[in-house]
Amino acid sequence: MDSGLYFLCILVLSLSIGPLCNCQTGPSITQPKLISIIPINSTALTVNWAFAATSIDQSDLIRIYIVFYEFFYSYNATYASNNYTFTSANKTITSLTKNFDLVNAYYYVCFSSNSTVTNVSVFLSIVNICTLTRTCLRSNAACPGPSSVTVLASSISSNSFTISYFWPIDLPYSLNSIKAQLINNGQIGASTGSTQNTTYTIQSYQFTGLQPLTTYTVNASFSYSILTMAAQTNTTILSVTTSYSSKLSYTRDLISFCF
Repeated sequence: MDSGLYFLCILVLSLSIGPLCNCQTGPSITQPKLISIIPINSTALTVNWAFAATSIDQSDLIRIYIVFYEFFYSYNATYASNNYTFTSANKTITSLTKNFDLVNAYYYVCFSSNSTVTNVSVFLSIVNICTLTRTCLRSNAACPGPSSVTVLASSISSNSFTISYFWPIDLPYSLNSIKAQLINNGQIGASTGSTQNTTYTIQSYQFTGLQPLTTYTVNASFSYSILTMAAQTNTTILSVTTSYSSKLSYTRDLISFCF
């Protein structure tokens, strides 16, 4: 073999082997995984989780914490944390069914855990995995889940249209901000005010000075949060075509907060 080629092979081999040695030398450790949160009836939920196979997870002490935050319109409550401690030989519990007093209420469920290996400096902790869910209807005939936010384009004319956000009043998220902007020219919708009925809080934004028979793309976004969790932003894209003279029918988009 040519000496230059031999040197190149040795160099490449040493570079490829190097990172492989930078690995965990202690026991293998993983955390339990949240599988599902299922409404059982109008007043109960079941939380399901799973442990890693023993061939993968060698942790000998695992703790799980499950907290339920209850919301029903303006009412809210926090239930005491449900805590579990498992050993490597005792991982038999993989679900929790929780019963509540309120019917068809919202629940923000947070699942967290940590795993350790005794006498070894190996510790794995995960941040909360939280999700919003809802128990079934009073009749138990259906479990529709959380209400949906509707973003709707209406009052479409030859030179203007309106984007409205229909925010369900029973949804426990806090609405932090709303923005509607045309991608075509950067125009930001002007607020036309807010109204409320028994189901929604409606906030509308109008675009004016537009061209007839032209398709505009709207970036419709809003920021929301719950409890002390960091704010999140939801963005949906709508296409709206102005009319020649008369008004057109509306278009809409649904944003769901289902698990």
